[in-house]
Amino acid sequence: MSDADARLRKRIQPKPYTPKYSSIVMDADTGQVLHNEDANGIRHPASLTKMMTLYMVFEALKEGRISLETRMPISLRASRQAPSKLGLLPGETISIKTAILGLVTKSANDAAVVVAEFLAGSEEAFARKMTQKARGLGMMKTVFRNASGLPNPSQLTSAKDMAILSRALYRDYPNQYKYFSLKSFNHKGIEHRNHNHLLGKVAGVDGIKTGYIGASGFNLAASAVRLNKNNHRRRLITVVMGGANRHWRDRRVTELLESYFAREEARRPVIESVDENDLLNELIYEEEAIETTTANQPLSNKDIDSLLHEVSTEGMEPVLNETVAPKKEESAESPFSEDTQAQSNRTLPTNWKVPSPKSVVKSPPSQGRTLQLSTLSCEKKAQDLAQKSVKKLGFGRPNVQKIRRGKQTLYSAQITGIPALKANKACRLLVGKCVVLA
Repeated sequence: MSDADARLRKRIQPKPYTPKYSSIVMDADTGQVLHNEDANGIRHPASLTKMMTLYMVFEALKEGRISLETRMPISLRASRQAPSKLGLLPGETISIKTAILGLVTKSANDAAVVVAEFLAGSEEAFARKMTQKARGLGMMKTVFRNASGLPNPSQLTSAKDMAILSRALYRDYPNQYKYFSLKSFNHKGIEHRNHNHLLGKVAGVDGIKTGYIGASGFNLAASAVRLNKNNHRRRLITVVMGGANRHWRDRRVTELLESYFAREEARRPVIESVDENDLLNELIYEEEAIETTTANQPLSNKDIDSLLHEVSTEGMEPVLNETVAPKKEESAESPFSEDTQAQSNRTLPTNWKVPSPKSVVKSPPSQGRTLQLSTLSCEKKAQDLAQKSVKKLGFGRPNVQKIRRGKQTLYSAQITGIPALKANKACRLLVGKCVVLA
């Protein structure tokens, strides 16, 4: 073989696949974790980052700082972002609505930078605000460094954090959440199709976001809603990270959704209201074991631990002052569209493990738990239930969480701050039954 042939062969060799698989299934109404496969493992979010970018936009809309017609200037920096992109030109402007549609469907990196610069002055400042918002939502494993998800070694998250964010988008901005169900939109005569190929193919799926970079593999956060046998709407959120190609990733998300919709339909009753005098006699007991794995987490090292710790204790100031150059195969000139043929042809490694919902292992009692009591139609009754239950136990904190199911508003009575080792016993001590949340 000649030297030229050897160089050509080396150049076209597929890149080694390294990202680790992780997944989670969450009840969107209660936040209960139904499936956990290394969901707390550190990963790179890729374009799932844009869910937080959109959350910040929706927040600004709600607060009246912007409107859908607000025009934003396009900077030279924004126009030079790597694909996927809308092809925005410096000196022009786009509306907030166009940016939203571009982020949701095309996953446009140039639109993400335009939004960041407009709302915070610079993408770096916007990323710090994104991280701060993530902490406020309970996303403790997440650090954002840009608004698009383009490669940055210090941009971190986990499957559980992305599920929390998906749930927050649906819960906090139900009207704006509908954007995620759009299959395509037209910009300057060009149709841009949504990268979420489950829309219109899997029953009930109405969002939410895909993502890919070499360091993350193929990611998807999906949300689906269906009617149960009692004709009540039930929504599940599934996040899969580290897929070897988009086809396998889509199949795995579909498998998880179908499995847990069927499982919950068969096992979980629905309670709408309970008389105040009978509150403690109407608690539901359904202690779900949490699926977990002992797989290694190659990204979880001292640098990552230090990064997460410093960001959480230094007022969201950037930990790494220098911009870390992406690897050669992830350079800014390389396309990152997940529809690229070379990316789609990746195959699973020989040691790839596909988790099964049937393999259940109880999670280690490493942190406090929340007891899910009952879902009521009256907020005061939910508060009374939580307070009476705390008084009966002698520990914990009463909490009521508002839940929206279609046009109906329900109230979930909970007890938080339960020591992990006492959680199961606490359920048994209550008159009635409850659920231990992860």
